[in-house]
Amino acid sequence: MIKSDTIRFFLIGLGIVAVQILLFKNLRIFDGEVDLVLIYLIWLSTKKGKTESLILTAILALFQDAFSDLWGLHMFSKTLTIFILHSYLNRISENRFIFWQVFLIILAVAFLHNLIFLVLTMFSEVYASGYVFWSLMLAGTLMTAVIGSFLHLVRTDR
Repeated sequence: MIKSDTIRFFLIGLGIVAVQILLFKNLRIFDGEVDLVLIYLIWLSTKKGKTESLILTAILALFQDAFSDLWGLHMFSKTLTIFILHSYLNRISENRFIFWQVFLIILAVAFLHNLIFLVLTMFSEVYASGYVFWSLMLAGTLMTAVIGSFLHLVRTDR
């Protein structure tokens, strides 16, 4: 049976996917983009159990893939990242972190996600340039960590 809060988290996730595709896909610095969906999935992992988090992650990442024409790459990389880190994220969610600690946690999660994503793109040969490697690994990871840390500062669920 599906709970109403699961539906609410799913609808919020769809809204975040829409914002990611419509707004953040075009806001690039050094050709790196913020992965707002990953930030939401990190937060979701601290609120939900592993099975529910993985199912919501897979569905939301599939929607992100559908709109960015990268069928399955985001879905596999985000699901694997949440699968690997869920117990850690859930365990540390009880702690109160300061800005730089949140920044480092999100930086590590984004780095792992982008590394998995790039390994997948090597096998599928979606990106053929070494520039994409540096823009995704450095600029994308740093921008995701900065925006995620900022969202942690201004959140209202304290």
